[in-house]
Amino acid sequence: MNSEMMTALGYLVVAGLINSAYTLPLKLKLRWKWENMWLAFTLVGVCLLPVLLGMWTIPGFWSIYTQIPSRSLLIVAVSGATWGVGMLLSGVAVDLIGVAAMFATVMGISSSVGALLPLIVQGTGGLTPRSGLLIAAGIALTIMGVVLCGLAGRKREKDEALKEVPQRSAFLRGFFFAVLGGICGSMLNFGLAAGAPLIAAAQRHGSSASMATNAAWVPVLVIGSIPGIIYCLRLLRKNGTAPNFLGLHSFSYLFLALLMGLLWFGSVVLYGMATLQIGNLGAVLGWPLFMATIVLGSSLWGAVTGEWKHASNRARALMGASVFVLLVAIAVLASAKVQS
Repeated sequence: MNSEMMTALGYLVVAGLINSAYTLPLKLKLRWKWENMWLAFTLVGVCLLPVLLGMWTIPGFWSIYTQIPSRSLLIVAVSGATWGVGMLLSGVAVDLIGVAAMFATVMGISSSVGALLPLIVQGTGGLTPRSGLLIAAGIALTIMGVVLCGLAGRKREKDEALKEVPQRSAFLRGFFFAVLGGICGSMLNFGLAAGAPLIAAAQRHGSSASMATNAAWVPVLVIGSIPGIIYCLRLLRKNGTAPNFLGLHSFSYLFLALLMGLLWFGSVVLYGMATLQIGNLGAVLGWPLFMATIVLGSSLWGAVTGEWKHASNRARALMGASVFVLLVAIAVLASAKVQS
């Protein structure tokens, strides 16, 4: 395995670990309700942080968006809006089915759709038949791994019901939200691929290669935040939870929202850096690798937070099998880079 791929895998492992951890504050018993935390996280982590980093790392940042065709900007904007719906659905699903099962379902769907879209739109780029087979096998293994994780989550829920552990909501409803979230969420990767003209313009302006992806992330993320903001404002009005922002405890909760934003956006930045290290197959190979590392990370955090303490040996065996299959998927996808 070459040094570029090793570096990319390093970025992706760290990105997966911190991405799978960003929803953990939602599991705490806080005075703020879900809509309070999610709105604060969206404004800070999805809107403010990307813009500030873009302005800091790209000279003449705002002028870049006047230098590319409006059609390219429209594609990036639509990708962001679709991803935003998926992000919102994933945030709702985590409260219904837990960290591990939500991430497994969302990432399983997203890994296949998000990897294939750039390949279909941009072409194979000189991809060899062997590398193509390895990519297909890696994506299939990723899907298999997350399906096993989903089955483990479902079995865990049944185990909890037998032990009369209170359930937060119906698993099937959360699973449905997670599936839709995965389909829509894959557009984050397509938005990055479609933002190639913006990345090239940022580099012409003097941005480093590792930070140039911020030019694409800003429109995708800012526009993608709109569905979540609208939904949170609706819940604040419906539930009468807007006054929660006025208490003295808000300062500590805002810190938690900032932490969520740093973890989530930090993982996105690392993913963008990994795609550049991989090269012309960055969006194709990097995305399922990113999804696999997130699922592995979510399994770890789910165990740490006690989500599996009431699970049977069968549920834990299914989760162990999921982890093993995902590790094999990572190895297969990494070898596809070597062959390309």
